[in-house]
Amino acid sequence: MRRLFYALPFLIFGFCALMIEPTISRLIVVGLAWLTFLIEYRYGGESREGEELVALGVSTAVVLMPLHRAVSLILAVSMFVLELAALFIKFKLKG
Repeated sequence: MRRLFYALPFLIFGFCALMIEPTISRLIVVGLAWLTFLIEYRYGGESREGEELVALGVSTAVVLMPLHRAVSLILAVSMFVLELAALFIKFKLKG
């Protein structure tokens, strides 16, 4: 669970960047990054590799946000969709 917390400084940086220059693309990237982090924190935690992947994907999307918005938006959306798919499969197999 500790490896997931490596993404927190990047999420805080993304929130500060959003407050400095509030645009729709930054709002989407930061919002999806926070949602992905919270979903993994609440429902994930079974494997360390999954936590590392989510932490790396979330932080990369936020770091790329000032450099290239389209790439960071695609990465944030893909990480969110992957996390939702993993969550759906996890609960579908249990029940």
